[in-house]
Amino acid sequence: PPLWDVVGLGQAMVDISAAVDDDFVARAGLDKGSRRIISVEERAKLLEALDGSAYQVSAGGSLANTLVAASHLSRADHCNRGGGLPRIGMLSVSGDDLQGSFHCAQMQHAGIRLLSEPLPGTSTGTVIVLTTPDANRTFLSYLGSSQTLTLSAAAEAAICRTRVLIVEGYLWEMLGAKEAIGAAVRLARESGALVAMTTGDPGLVARHRGEFWRLLSGGDVDVLFANRAEASALLEHPVSAAEAASELGSLCSLAAITDGANGSCISALGRLQVVPPYWTTDTPVDTCGAGDAYCAGLLYAYLSGLDLASMGRCSARVASAVLSR
Repeated sequence: PPLWDVVGLGQAMVDISAAVDDDFVARAGLDKGSRRIISVEERAKLLEALDGSAYQVSAGGSLANTLVAASHLSRADHCNRGGGLPRIGMLSVSGDDLQGSFHCAQMQHAGIRLLSEPLPGTSTGTVIVLTTPDANRTFLSYLGSSQTLTLSAAAEAAICRTRVLIVEGYLWEMLGAKEAIGAAVRLARESGALVAMTTGDPGLVARHRGEFWRLLSGGDVDVLFANRAEASALLEHPVSAAEAASELGSLCSLAAITDGANGSCISALGRLQVVPPYWTTDTPVDTCGAGDAYCAGLLYAYLSGLDLASMGRCSARVASAVLSR
């Protein structure tokens, strides 16, 4: 029988989040709202510029955020209704430095079991998130010194004993990703696990479109998470969320497409579910992490056996909570 309910394959990143003004972004020579890969030297300069400012450090990475949110939802449900807690594990690309140890401790505190060992002699990636007063955010990612993705024997064993394998799209940027992700998906499918995949961002999708299509067209992805811009990059033409869900839903069991303030659309087994946004009385603070939270809500709803409409409502509510935190 499966040992794990969910096993995630993704990057361990440490998030450094700061509220800055537009002048800070301009002085740093950055395009507001952009996403960039930076070197360790550029990271040092940015942190020096932030010295004296208030910023928050947390365990991050897109998939890690999703797994933590899903764990919190499950724990809250357990307190309210009882029942067993889901068993969630993560196979992460992490260095053996202080940042890696911090990430590991934070994940374990959230109820996530780390199923892989840090890579000796490597550094952990970081993401600096600069949020301006208009709730726009600029992402600056240092990917860490380990640029090669491999699967250990322990990782393969975990994948063979999970109900759900979820793969983070950002892994496609690493060397060896085609072989490692392909092997992980193959092992999951052979053991009867459901395979879910996130897309990352539009630029990443454009760079690795062929790999996404190879898995989708081969019927190797059961659940696909994307926003409308990422779906448009994947399909190579502009689409609405409903159009994207319908087109991509024909290639997998479930396609969930988010569209910001317009809500989302979920296509499952030929049925299209339009999900309106869930608004609260709180003003949105920033949109960072909303997509990861939406994914967590849907994952939690799936594990709870909810129907399609309930899955959509759950996902929207969880994403909304992140927007106004």
